[in-house]
Amino acid sequence: MNPGAIVLRETLLSMAINVAITLAFFFAMFGLSGMIVPRDFAFDFLPQSFMVALMGTIIPGVLIGRKGKAPLQPIVLRALGLALASLAIGGGGAYLLFANGAPIAPATGLAIKVIYSAVLSAIVTPIAVRGALAAPALARGKP
Repeated sequence: MNPGAIVLRETLLSMAINVAITLAFFFAMFGLSGMIVPRDFAFDFLPQSFMVALMGTIIPGVLIGRKGKAPLQPIVLRALGLALASLAIGGGGAYLLFANGAPIAPATGLAIKVIYSAVLSAIVTPIAVRGALAAPALARGKP
């Protein structure tokens, strides 16, 4: 399978898994009855950003790296770096955007969270997958 197809496959899979996890956590945290407190909604973007990025990068990175016998340390460091950047940029930005707003309708909040999860996965997963594919062992053609 060519690298572009691998990146696409892993990205779509990451998006689907992270959206499913986001749905589960949204229902556990907020449910669908009653308005959502803006500060609670905003704060939830912080762990969501970190975990979506971490899971969307470390799992495909390790799986691809393992197939090519790539070293684990750069994959894990890349995943942690992307997760921390996502926490700061995505989570921090969303917090600033929503923390002092009006109460949020559950359906609106759910849509925002699902879209955010899918978009964040679509941004970070290709970075991790391309990095794992470019690892020294894989670059020498030892898949």
